Amino acid sequence: MSLLQVQAQDLLPEELPSRPSHQAIVKAVPSIPVFDMSQPQTVVNERLSYNVKFGENVVQTALQYLGARYRLGSTGPRVFDCSGFTGYVYGKRNISLLRTSRSQYTQGTAIKSISDLKKGDLVFFGGRSNRRSVGHVGIVSEVDPSGKKFSFVHASVHGVKVSDSTEKYYRNRYIGARRIVEN
Repeated sequence: MSLLQVQAQDLLPEELPSRPSHQAIVKAVPSIPVFDMSQPQTVVNERLSYNVKFGENVVQTALQYLGARYRLGSTGPRVFDCSGFTGYVYGKRNISLLRTSRSQYTQGTAIKSISDLKKGDLVFFGGRSNRRSVGHVGIVSEVDPSGKKFSFVHASVHGVKVSDSTEKYYRNRYIGARRIVEN
């Protein structure tokens, strides 16, 4: 017998650690929140809540700049680079983003699956020279009901446009997504 076994056997029942009853456990565990489905502005999915109205507004703002020219280092309102564009659009909604795509990738909440993407989320891609390092950012404009692809508005070298995640260039460079505004 080990020293621990002997000590446990020698204790009186009132000295043994008590175990909570199932009633105490139920009281200690927080209840699952009940969501008011009469207010469709917020959708909840796996701890990620989402403000539908905000997402729609971000996309509508972004689409107003379709065709704007691209220039590295530009932050709008007539000429943008990719992170300058996302920062400008979010800024129009009173949300401040960091300046570069790489730093924007550190903001908000990570979205693990394409099927969890919502309008207004930021999507990140590897750059031309390094596919594994964030080098480009866009704003989700639509998510396919299959949950396997999405379209996004971004400032590309061809100007502000909408692209599809299944285009070879972007499909091969997709890194991840972030939700900047949750509620």
